[in-house]
This record gives sequence, structure tokens and C-alpha cells, in this order.
Amino acid sequence: MPNKRVVFTFDERSLEGLDQITKQGHYNSMAETVRDSLSINRALHSQADEGFTQLVVRNPKTGEERMIIIPSLQSAGKR
Repeated sequence: MPNKRVVFTFDERSLEGLDQITKQGHYNSMAETVRDSLSINRALHSQADEGFTQLVVRNPKTGEERMIIIPSLQSAGKR
């Protein structure tokens, strides 16, 4: 599939957020950040479609767990 050019318009706060995620994730570009984010979002929604709507993260050093609530997954799981 050939590459397509897509242009996004961000408000200042959203652009700062994208820039921060790009730096934190050590991405080479904002485009790479967006591609990875879309892939993660697709995977999460696929799981939500199967009824899995809670995301639990674990710190391997301490064993501590935390639950992350993603509002769009909560509504996706109810469909």
C-alpha cells in the first residue's frame, strides 16, 4: 500500500502533549508516535470488543499494580 500524506491540526496543548509523548517514548518523529498510538488504541479496542475493559499495569520491581481507566474502552465494552 503506498504511503498517504495526512495533515493534522493540533491546538497548542495537544501539540505539546504529542511532543512530550514523542520525547518520552524516544520516537524518531511525531508521525511514528501517532502510528504507534493508533496501533495501541486498535489493540485495546479489540480487547474491549471481547469484553475486556480494565487495564492493569504492574511494576515488576515492586509487584504493585494499578488500574488504568480509559473511558472509551468502558463504552466499547458495553456494545
